[in-house]
Amino acid sequence: MRGRSLILAALVTLVIGLVTACSGTAAAPTPGSERPDDGGYQPAPTPAPGNGYNPFPNGNNAIPEQPQLIVYNGSLDLEVADVDASVSQAEALVKGLGGHVAGSRSSDSGDGKSAYVTYRIPAARWSEALSGLKGLATRVANEETSSDDVTAQVIDLEARLANLRATEAALQAIMARANTITDVLKVQAELTQVQGDIESMTAQRDLLSNQAALATLNVAYNPPPVAEVTQASTGWDLGRDVDGALASLVRLGQGLASLLVWLIIFVLPVVVPVVIGLWLVNRLWLRWRRLHPATPPGAGPSGPWPPSM
Repeated sequence: MRGRSLILAALVTLVIGLVTACSGTAAAPTPGSERPDDGGYQPAPTPAPGNGYNPFPNGNNAIPEQPQLIVYNGSLDLEVADVDASVSQAEALVKGLGGHVAGSRSSDSGDGKSAYVTYRIPAARWSEALSGLKGLATRVANEETSSDDVTAQVIDLEARLANLRATEAALQAIMARANTITDVLKVQAELTQVQGDIESMTAQRDLLSNQAALATLNVAYNPPPVAEVTQASTGWDLGRDVDGALASLVRLGQGLASLLVWLIIFVLPVVVPVVIGLWLVNRLWLRWRRLHPATPPGAGPSGPWPPSM
């Protein structure tokens, strides 16, 4: 029994080493990057992707030759005479090339209607789509495109997935022979990690493949800019301006009439008596001051003090 446990432990250790080697592939230095001093270690040359390159030429997990995968992205800013008609024509063009509309939105400001559409276009028809969409415009205000070759990344992911699937099969075989709870738990932990890595790498590979299969193009449709003279004359109406001026004059007269009414009804009966009362009080106070002048400083009740001897 102890011997079988030792054998299982050795197999688990071997599988862990394989998992570590698979995971370390992603962290390997890129060609031309600096490596730390490793005692004269020189890595073996790696065959270039393509041209029938196969990471497992003699194994059961052989990976078929990978075609070149290029991810295209771009954006266009188009000036069109009719936004709605151009959007409809562009949609028909893209669908005719095997693509589809991934998203769209529109806005309508004072300068005219604008539309913004995202297309997914087969990579093989990328150039045709660009030429066709630019042909709908009176002027291409802005154009930006980019491409990224992800062939090497997909090949690397396929190789790592093949290694991980082989590791998964080995762990499942070890699980079938395990007869103690400790061995089962150890193998199960490693198997769970391997299966998680497989799912993650599969998602990465599928995302890259999808991006390479269908390019993404964002297009903005805008009307041509309006000339300043035309824009200044648009919407001007002399009769409306005269009517507005007369309306302002009428409102001014109404305001003056309302002010006069307030003066007659409220100000005169309330304010005028108060003002008259204050004036009378002031007059009486001044008259009293004249009749009772203030006594000069130093003067007593019967005259000034006699001079001192």
